[in-house]
Amino acid sequence: MSAGHASGSSQPPESSGAVGAAPPPLRRLDAVESVYQVTLLTLRRTLRGKRMLWIAALLALPCILAWSVARGLDPERQERFFYETLVFYQFGIAVPSVALLMATAFPWPESDEGSLTYWFTAPVRRWTVHLGRTLASLAIGAIVLPVAVLALALPLDPGDSVELAGPVRTAVTATLLAFPAYLAVFSLLCTWLRRGLIGGVFLILVENSLSLVTGNLAKLTVVYYVRSILWPATSLLGRRVLENAARIDDPASSATAITVFVAVTIVALGIAMVLVEVLEYRGKHAQPG
Repeated sequence: MSAGHASGSSQPPESSGAVGAAPPPLRRLDAVESVYQVTLLTLRRTLRGKRMLWIAALLALPCILAWSVARGLDPERQERFFYETLVFYQFGIAVPSVALLMATAFPWPESDEGSLTYWFTAPVRRWTVHLGRTLASLAIGAIVLPVAVLALALPLDPGDSVELAGPVRTAVTATLLAFPAYLAVFSLLCTWLRRGLIGGVFLILVENSLSLVTGNLAKLTVVYYVRSILWPATSLLGRRVLENAARIDDPASSATAITVFVAVTIVALGIAMVLVEVLEYRGKHAQPG
């Protein structure tokens, strides 16, 4: 009886040892799966976050002005309003500002955006997190920015002799080409600096100032090439706006502009993906890892 009891009581320690065994190491996700999962997570978090409210307010302003003010003007002034808003606000402010708002979400405030698990604990490479977030930002920008161009043009009625469909299509194309370049530049800045928002605002102001300088200095800005793409599709009034107000007297060819956009995107994004692997992000939102 006693022996049997002793024999039975010898089992729990063995069972206890099995329960207390260390869990197997986490499986490292492959790059494609990591990028896919981070992209989905970022889309969900961003669409429910405050950044979308800021983006909506930023893009709604010209539409509100078009409905409330511009549509009551004579046809020529409506057409001028369209081109001036497109050239200066959409290209010079809205597109880079949306890119900046998306870029500032990573990597410093990643705990607020929901990628902290991937960043510090999940078995993924840091560059895949960066690429996944970039793809999510591109998807959001590719939807909201063209809608903003359409919302600007729809309320206007510049007359039967003025055709806005061509300039609208070209403006949407230019926006979609320029947004990845801006996003890559600001992602690089925000990967490197904690105060990336301040640096990004400064860059936007400097770029818009340089773009109004005649000569080669303007060609150092992204917005110069965005406006150059619009040039062939504009009316005579639109070209006057580009020449006199935006100082585009020697527009770049579409091939040159596209080459610049692609080169800036690849170089800036590549450097950012390297930096995110080697920099240590420690601070109020960081954890050791």
